[in-house]
Amino acid sequence: MRGTVRYLCTFLITSGLLSLLLAGCGGPPQADYSSLGLVDVTGTVKLEGEAVNGAVVAFEDLETGGEAYGLTDDSGYFRLKFDSVEYGVTPGQKRISISTARKVLGLNTESEGGESDEEESEESETAAPTEVIPEAYRVDSALKATVSSSTSEFNFNLAADGSTTGAQ
Repeated sequence: MRGTVRYLCTFLITSGLLSLLLAGCGGPPQADYSSLGLVDVTGTVKLEGEAVNGAVVAFEDLETGGEAYGLTDDSGYFRLKFDSVEYGVTPGQKRISISTARKVLGLNTESEGGESDEEESEESETAAPTEVIPEAYRVDSALKATVSSSTSEFNFNLAADGSTTGAQ
């Protein structure tokens, strides 16, 4: 009987210690964004003076190629996300692309995506969003902006002919 009690106590103590080790002290690791100097970037997108709803706005870092994304609402307003957790953009020169057909996982779709492919089947073409943004603002866009702590709001009034070249 005494051996059984000793075995049971040893088992309970070992199980408790193992549980503590597996549980950790603070849960899953957290990213440290503090060293990035993220700037909270917002703005609006209009096409010929009309707010554009459902457009993906991407700020691409010209040095690293990384992108921050935002999605416009009914009033054309967007706020950029650094990743799926944190809002903001690293400071510096950015190339901006805007598209109503682009899909970004976790932003405007729950499945893998990308820009609509014109060679897709008829069924997927009917489900694909309509692109209303001129190609000049989507492919090799000339839209550029410099993000800094003092410059964090960017309003784009796009022209149907693709002539707008910067934020206003």
